[in-house]
Amino acid sequence: MHFQITEEMKKKIFVYAGSLSIAVAVAALFFYFDRVIDILQFLLSIGFPFLLGIFLAFLLHKPSRWFEKKLFGSFKFSSKKKRLLSIIISFILFLCLIALFFGTIIPSLIDSAVQFSDNFAAYWDRLVTYAISLGSSWNISVSSIEQALQEIDVLNTITSTLTKYLPEIANYSYNLIRLVINLILAFVSAFYILLDKESLLLGLKELNYALFDKTTANFITAWTEDAKLVFEKYIVGSIIDSTIIGVSCYIGVSLLQIPYAPMIGFVVGITNVIPVFGPFIGAIPVIVLLLLINPFYALVFAIFILVLQQIDGNVLKPIVLGDQLGISGFWILFSVTIGGGLAGVVGMFLGVPVFALIYAGVRDFSKARLEKKKIKVTEKKGTIS
Repeated sequence: MHFQITEEMKKKIFVYAGSLSIAVAVAALFFYFDRVIDILQFLLSIGFPFLLGIFLAFLLHKPSRWFEKKLFGSFKFSSKKKRLLSIIISFILFLCLIALFFGTIIPSLIDSAVQFSDNFAAYWDRLVTYAISLGSSWNISVSSIEQALQEIDVLNTITSTLTKYLPEIANYSYNLIRLVINLILAFVSAFYILLDKESLLLGLKELNYALFDKTTANFITAWTEDAKLVFEKYIVGSIIDSTIIGVSCYIGVSLLQIPYAPMIGFVVGITNVIPVFGPFIGAIPVIVLLLLINPFYALVFAIFILVLQQIDGNVLKPIVLGDQLGISGFWILFSVTIGGGLAGVVGMFLGVPVFALIYAGVRDFSKARLEKKKIKVTEKKGTIS
């Protein structure tokens, strides 16, 4: 008797195999969480230059396409030369923007850091005097305040920390060399991705339809198109939003005559790209710094940053980013936490859109399966008849 596997059986095998794979992955993550995280971090470190290359290609795709179609569209030479010139111009402009950023922002940051370092001893003495006067008004003995301040002596802490980590300077040199190599690989990867994007996408599409049935392949194709739109809106929107917040913070702090405005604006703008935790990561160190200088500055800044974040969350972000993610606050918090554990700050930033796409894929798959089974799930308690 000849046994033949039907299409329906193939679909069931695919579903069962996929479910089993997910169950095994979840079990491995639960029982061997630390080991799984170590493996993922190792794989991410190896693939980092290529992931960065994909990210760069993603950022430079639209500018290079505009140059190719608009600037060189009427030129007589071949399409390959048009694309090559467009990519080169996009890379040059991108590097010029980076150089402009470092040339204007970094000197101000260095000046602020040097100025703060020079005045640190005076700020610390002022904080000690303020703490003693505050303690006296609360009937706290001066000796107990001085003892507490000695235990948290920042200068001694910084000195001991530097002494401890000075032998590791050689490792920083190694990491710097490694970073340069990774950046070179990233730019080369981005260049070839932009140059051969059609053939690369065609190859991936052929592989998709070769591995899966037409329905599944169509689902994956639609999902990847959604992924492109989500990442494009999220990344570009987050950069625009954080730039506006950073510049607004700089202007506001300058008008309030709070010192170190360039450094504060830079810190707040950079950390603002991180969902949920970003405002706290940026604001708390600044408030601590301002407490050393003048507690009144810290209070004014705390009120200002609270107002700025309210404007950002309720006005600016809905305009710039919209509601394209489609996930609740709980899942945003979850994705930021998991992403941060896997890939640090980059993971905290990219964890949200990645999880949003996974969530959307699982949701659409579940809906399709429920429609096929003709089951309607409601919020009512109990089983479904």
